[in-house]
Amino acid sequence: MLCEDHNKLKTLFRDIGQLAEQQSYSEIDTLLDQTPVSKQTVLEMVSLLRYTYAVRHNLKNYHIYLDEVAQELLARGLDVERILQGLPFYSIDRYP
Repeated sequence: MLCEDHNKLKTLFRDIGQLAEQQSYSEIDTLLDQTPVSKQTVLEMVSLLRYTYAVRHNLKNYHIYLDEVAQELLARGLDVERILQGLPFYSIDRYP
């Protein structure tokens, strides 16, 4: 399972890097918009946020996805502040 996840994350990292290099921000934005957080593992959600962090200023859906991830982590009873530590404009005060 871990090997499969590792390969999936390596592919995601490579693909996002290529899209960012080509400045194909709309494709990255679409990925963020169409990725259902409820069907992702915590590792997948956080990886997608961190892989897209460098180009977040070019993505209208970055903060929307970040908020969706925070809400999903809360719903799963996880420590949102610790998991999302260091991500921009995130405040635990925004969540119950």
